[in-house]
Amino acid sequence: MAGGPGYPLAAPPPVPPHGSKKTVVVVAVTAAVLTLLVCAGGIVAVVIGANRAATSVTEAGPTPGVTQGAAPPRAKVPSSAPPAGDTRNMSPGDTLVVDGDEGTIEITVTKFSTATKPCTSYGLKPDEGMYVIADVTLTVTKGTASANPLFFNWVAADGTEANAVAGAFSGCGKPMPSAEDLTAGTRRTGSVVFDVHDASGVLEYQPMFETAGSWKP
Repeated sequence: MAGGPGYPLAAPPPVPPHGSKKTVVVVAVTAAVLTLLVCAGGIVAVVIGANRAATSVTEAGPTPGVTQGAAPPRAKVPSSAPPAGDTRNMSPGDTLVVDGDEGTIEITVTKFSTATKPCTSYGLKPDEGMYVIADVTLTVTKGTASANPLFFNWVAADGTEANAVAGAFSGCGKPMPSAEDLTAGTRRTGSVVFDVHDASGVLEYQPMFETAGSWKP
């Protein structure tokens, strides 16, 4: 019996007072953020659109040299352009806007062309069968940004990738120079050339190995 010899005295458990309640309030907040971690910080890419230019692949000769000047005015997005925010498989003439930590750069692929032989007497024959030449314009609109032809890669239909190193010996187009810390208002125009099997693929812009957008011939 409780309380007898050898047993400790035990008090009955307390009876909880009537009306005692615990209230838990939970507040849920959901947010969706699209982030491309590129160039030592987040990079956000959008399509602003531009006039169509050379939507089909044509046989190429040498491309005019590098030009500088004021950036062309932005055009309305054509009805056939990708939806806002869709930066994959854009068409020639569409503009990719890349916002980085240091500044903003606009990239437009104005034209695609091909060549099955060197474009100059000193050029090398394409090992893979043809050269795909992309004419590109880059414009820094805010802060500072870099221009680097090796940020462009050709991704074939089977997923294999090629950079512009081999194409630099083609003699086709005017090579785009690499430059760091370009200031707002600076514009660069040149070509990136790829030694590939065929023109079935896309041109991707991959700063720091992250794809910000792509164009399809």
